[in-house]
Amino acid sequence: MYNSLLVSSSLAIVSILLLYSSYRPAWAQVLAPQTDTFNSNFTISASQLQQAGLSAEQGDNVAVALNFERSNWATGSVNTDDFYSVPSNTSDATAGTLLKLQLDAGTSNFTVPTGTALSRIMFQSKNLNGSLVPASAYILWPYTPYTAQDGKFRVVAWAHGSSGCFGDCAPSHLRTLAYHFFAPFTMALQGYVVVAPDYAGLGVDTDSNGNTVPNEFGSNPSHANDLFYAVQAAQSAFSQLSKYFVVVGHSEGGGAAWGAAQRQVLQPVDGYLGAVAAAPATRVVDIARAEGIFGGFGAICAIPVTMSVFPSSSLSGLLTPAGGARFDLFQQLQGCNSVSEELFLDLILAGDLFQPDWEDGFYAQEYQNLTHVGGQQISGPLLVLQGTADLSVSPNITTQAVDATCQLFPQSQVDYLIFPGVTHSIMWAAQHTYLDWINDRFNGVFGYGQGCHTVTMENAMAALSYQGTQSWFMEFATESYETA
Repeated sequence: MYNSLLVSSSLAIVSILLLYSSYRPAWAQVLAPQTDTFNSNFTISASQLQQAGLSAEQGDNVAVALNFERSNWATGSVNTDDFYSVPSNTSDATAGTLLKLQLDAGTSNFTVPTGTALSRIMFQSKNLNGSLVPASAYILWPYTPYTAQDGKFRVVAWAHGSSGCFGDCAPSHLRTLAYHFFAPFTMALQGYVVVAPDYAGLGVDTDSNGNTVPNEFGSNPSHANDLFYAVQAAQSAFSQLSKYFVVVGHSEGGGAAWGAAQRQVLQPVDGYLGAVAAAPATRVVDIARAEGIFGGFGAICAIPVTMSVFPSSSLSGLLTPAGGARFDLFQQLQGCNSVSEELFLDLILAGDLFQPDWEDGFYAQEYQNLTHVGGQQISGPLLVLQGTADLSVSPNITTQAVDATCQLFPQSQVDYLIFPGVTHSIMWAAQHTYLDWINDRFNGVFGYGQGCHTVTMENAMAALSYQGTQSWFMEFATESYETA
């Protein structure tokens, strides 16, 4: 008896010592200062500077932006992360098929909220012309999910805003999942299982035969396919997920969410409860024309998809010689939004990026005709959110899309909420509004009722008193004092 107690006590002491040695409190270790360098050291070569018409200072700025982006990769490049490698013999799998499951994506590599878990899936989707393409998505799990009427976990399909044009711009491999508390973290913490496709061409950018999968930027029908098929694949992977789901999207994703409402007319999916389209990109070319600088950045990613959809189009027909040279470097770097801003801003300001009147050209107009939303029949409730101070998506264009839909299809159920003085970052100002709306969908409540309704929201303080744009970013913590 005594010997047993002695052995137990000794083991307890050893356990405590081991625990102490594995956790060294701040006063027992040498702390490093907050990181002020990037986990990447790429530089622009002299030949690249010359070919792209960049000064040495501009080249340094582009490199800083690129290294910032790469430092935010959670698992390295998608080209070296095995998860994004498409299994062989899957090219003929039907749309919605689960191709790969990573049950635990390892939250320690990400900056997701405490109390959430992360999975990643690969699934089969369809592009604009209906061809089968593989795509990736993440699933963000709350600790205690809400349940739907079938007793299973409520699902929200999240359609992200523009994150870039190329494979490494996929939210599923970024530490913050690209949109952090802006929406996906918030919805998960509210008890929803968030299923978030990267969009085909982001993340998975080659198929099982080695063919390039282009990102069809701004193609609302394509992104709507990704949303529905991602949910289908997630439901097949996890039987605890409800068949009931709501689609939520912002900016490019807002157009995708609207596209989901239109798709539901032609290809109804049981369990779909409605969609939230925040600052929706309804017509990408018209938005680029209306918004100048901000629209120009959005239109850049439409260049490669236009050439993919219309093989007879050319880079020289869309971009100036200077713009084409910069875009060549952009493709070499495979940069995302931060790189785009540094690489193209001076040309946009000088009016020397796009060819004159490119918006009126055949290819731009035809692509918009194939991909736009608005003025078409929808199924299910649609909540549209728009800020009047949005410089990326014209409020007038959103209003025109709502009006066209309601005039042509007066039976549509559209709630159009206008937020005075709110910028493109509308998900913050509208947070409790859209969360309440989602909850109502799962509870069978019909918002403002049947038909179309336009409501101008009232702000508690003067519009200029509110923070208009995001003034912070998230950084991966490497020392305990950074989260004390």
